[in-house]
Amino acid sequence: MSRAKDLLMIRELLQKRRKTTEDAQAGARRELMALKDQERDPEYEEQAQAELADYTLSTLIEAQRREIMLIDAALRRMDTDVFGECVDCGNEISLDRLEAMPFAIRCEEDAALHEQETRDAARHTGSLSL
Repeated sequence: MSRAKDLLMIRELLQKRRKTTEDAQAGARRELMALKDQERDPEYEEQAQAELADYTLSTLIEAQRREIMLIDAALRRMDTDVFGECVDCGNEISLDRLEAMPFAIRCEEDAALHEQETRDAARHTGSLSL
């Protein structure tokens, strides 16, 4: 299969994933609204459970929002013919990597380097705040 066909397949997967994520997000929002609309029982344990459910649903909705943003960014890169190019070195990102992580913006080497630099910076920043 040619790279162009492989990228077309990844586009279709991204579009399906976006739809699935949007549907799941809508469901989570409905659950959150239903939870917030419920009459609150003054008992502490039930209130704590409701707050935990609220926190969990809010966290899930935020993760879904981020995933939709990543999908939209990947689709925009496809539209501008830069999808699959490493933002650091400009080389092609392997199809295996794109199939596993369709949001990838770096090849494996540059991603590993970027991750190490980020860890080193966080470690350095953390040691300064002590």
